[in-house]
Amino acid sequence: MKKNNSASRISIQDLFYDILIRIFLKLNVVEISVASMVCKSWNEICRNPLLWAKLDLSRLSSNAFNIPLLPDAWRGDLVSKCKLITCLKYALRLSNYNTSCLVFNFFIYLQDAELIFIAKRTPNLKRLVLPFTGKLSNNAVDIAMKSWDSLESITITAMVKTSCIFSAISKYCMTIYELKFTNYFGINDADLVVQYTPNLKLLSVRNIMVNLRALCNILNSLEKLEVVNICHGFIWDRVEGAVKAYTVRDLRNHLSLPCLRKLMFCNRRRCLRCINGNDPVRIPFGVFEDIWREDEISSLAH
Repeated sequence: MKKNNSASRISIQDLFYDILIRIFLKLNVVEISVASMVCKSWNEICRNPLLWAKLDLSRLSSNAFNIPLLPDAWRGDLVSKCKLITCLKYALRLSNYNTSCLVFNFFIYLQDAELIFIAKRTPNLKRLVLPFTGKLSNNAVDIAMKSWDSLESITITAMVKTSCIFSAISKYCMTIYELKFTNYFGINDADLVVQYTPNLKLLSVRNIMVNLRALCNILNSLEKLEVVNICHGFIWDRVEGAVKAYTVRDLRNHLSLPCLRKLMFCNRRRCLRCINGNDPVRIPFGVFEDIWREDEISSLAH
């Protein structure tokens, strides 16, 4: 009888644990940190690796972290940044190095100190999503990438020079197989990708300007490349001094059939941008966040 009661008690505890895990998975970083302070049992649950596989700073929403939907948010606001760093210190202690995906907040202005601080506490990172704005030195990027030597996927934004990040990739991150560009994709970018990420399988250049020669270089040079997302991309090149735009149909004259089959493009208005449209509430800058967050390649969306 005692054994049955003991087994029943254990099963109820396990059920309680599983239910709380499911609930906590819906919370953001700040909310999980607060929940961990409720009691000892909740603190133990909040250390479960499942809760920290993805550290998503893009969904911070509380009275303490009222982030405006504007580029360069908190630039020069030391009080707000100190609050965030204090919260992250506690949260990353709970994570116990179990974070494999890091998504920065799109609007927060990222600087060297924040990048290095987080990089040293997330050594097992495999996916990195950079914010829209910031200022990073070559040294800070180098230190961060050295910590992230298992990195496999990056979303690159205008906040960091591609030459800077690929210089670090060439030294520390030879396992990259996914890339997303969110600002512009030119000839120099393509050269860097071909040279330093030879194992690339997935590339997204959706909703941005893409140089035709850069696109051709990527498709013809990377043997392992499987998909290139060009949905709503503006394909262009300079011909005899004038800018010329190219449609998907025009690409048939510049690419072989095997290369064309690797392209993902908007077909009959079925892509995410056509389906979701532009929410008037999020204009002007929230629309850019949506483009940064969405992707038809599911592993590059977040």
